[in-house]
Amino acid sequence: MEPDSAILARRLSLSFAIAVIILSSLTITGHLMGIPQLRGEILGSPPTQPMTAAVFLTLGSTIILLSKRIRTPALYIATFLLVFYTLTVTGYLQTSITGYGSNSRFISSILFIIYAIILILFSSSRYTAPQVLAFSAGTVAYCVVTGYLGGVGVYSQYFQMAFYTAILHLLTSASFLSLYPEEGIVAPIHRSFTGGHLARLLIPIMIASITLLGLFTMKISQRLFPGFGEVFLMGMTSSLTIIVVILASDELNRIDEKRSEYQRDLLEAQKFFKDVVENLAEAVAVFDHEGSIIYRNSAMKKLGIMDLPRPSSSGEPVMIERMKVGDGHYTGWMVPRFSDGKFTGYIVSLTDITDLIGIQRSLESTVGERDALLAEVHHRVKNNLQIIMSLLNIQAMNASEEAREVLRDAQSRVRAMAILHETIYDSGNFTGVDMGSFITRLIERLVSAYGVYGIHFQVDADVRVNLETAIPLGLLINEAVTNSIRHAFPSGEGSITVTMESDGLLYLRVEDDGTGMEGVPDGTVGLSLMRALADQLEGELEIESDHGTAVSLRFRELEYMKRT
Repeated sequence: MEPDSAILARRLSLSFAIAVIILSSLTITGHLMGIPQLRGEILGSPPTQPMTAAVFLTLGSTIILLSKRIRTPALYIATFLLVFYTLTVTGYLQTSITGYGSNSRFISSILFIIYAIILILFSSSRYTAPQVLAFSAGTVAYCVVTGYLGGVGVYSQYFQMAFYTAILHLLTSASFLSLYPEEGIVAPIHRSFTGGHLARLLIPIMIASITLLGLFTMKISQRLFPGFGEVFLMGMTSSLTIIVVILASDELNRIDEKRSEYQRDLLEAQKFFKDVVENLAEAVAVFDHEGSIIYRNSAMKKLGIMDLPRPSSSGEPVMIERMKVGDGHYTGWMVPRFSDGKFTGYIVSLTDITDLIGIQRSLESTVGERDALLAEVHHRVKNNLQIIMSLLNIQAMNASEEAREVLRDAQSRVRAMAILHETIYDSGNFTGVDMGSFITRLIERLVSAYGVYGIHFQVDADVRVNLETAIPLGLLINEAVTNSIRHAFPSGEGSITVTMESDGLLYLRVEDDGTGMEGVPDGTVGLSLMRALADQLEGELEIESDHGTAVSLRFRELEYMKRT
């Protein structure tokens, strides 16, 4: 964040530049309207020339552009000023016209060359050298202004510079010095430390006091006996020094008091956080860059850990997944510490997870026992269904053809339930049934039972459903596929496709490319069973018979109902 003093300096720079523009404009207006005061004819000073005022007008505008980070115009203006006033100074030197009436333009030409160099350096992001040049130009202008105010006769004896011209030079130099307050030689003044604060406090006081004392001394020096003016100036300067020292001491004392308050607050904060860390249940330790312990809280001391592998210096925290210390298990993090981009150590925090590990092992044991029990249950159910199938097969041997057909249908339905339990048992996952695996196994058994090797099957059912839904759904699929095998292909050749999709609802479709049906028969056992199973699944059953037969069902997965 930019310091307040830097913000103020930028505003002063802009204000000085605007003042240069205003005063230059007034000077030009004075020449146009013939007003001596506007031209600068005050305090015994000659007028500021319109050409000089126009150059200052351009300089003030250029400083405003620089404050907005617009640097290209400054380069063009600087180049023009450098060439023009270099030629001007060269002309003065060649003709030796440095005497009466021309010294003003000669010195201003030198200062304008300095301003051109300042503009070029600022545009190239160089700050120290142009600020030194601006300070030098400002010192010359300051001497001229104070000379006019003190009545020394500056124009007739020394610099021969107009009063308004000196003021414009002073404002321009001050604007350049304040333009980039956080760069170059002026940067320390705007820092937020004690030195910068004192500089901002004392420099304006020193400049204003010395200027006022100097002007006062020059005014009274002619009225006092010889030498007293200089003695008086020395006495006032000494007094001013004492005042400055007193002010500086007071400011330093105030800063020291604040520092003491901050130090007390810091110590209290450190004590507070130390108490918090000391009483944490987690074990915390701080290591230096060589791996030596800097600090351990009480929990870490109890563990007795003195050495840990160092984390990588990439700056990324490293997780300690599990660490065994004695009879306990711990997890935590190793967090690297950096200062100015340099690795300075790391912080380790460990959390006791011994009880969690015990609970996890107990849960794993319980789950293992449950899975073993469920596997045994499904295995026994499958075996019992196989026994029932065998009994039905024995019963069918001595039965009539009609009874044998009925027993074969019953055997097919029992087989479907046996395959369902076999699929669950083989997968080892008791949370649901993989319908793709179940349908594939069911079709393989039906092909073997009916000997229909000329029929091609296609299964697309990447869906898993719970056991509550799988049992009625499996029986319905068994009925639909069995009906197609038995009735759709008189020639013994064709194809049957079973698809199942899930998009919030579940969608089943069993279709063949057989002979189809002239109408959907009513009262058959298979159809009645499919309708009953569809009602159990709370679904909508549709049967279509056009160039084959298609059985479709849209339904939701059933929720488990607790049995009593």
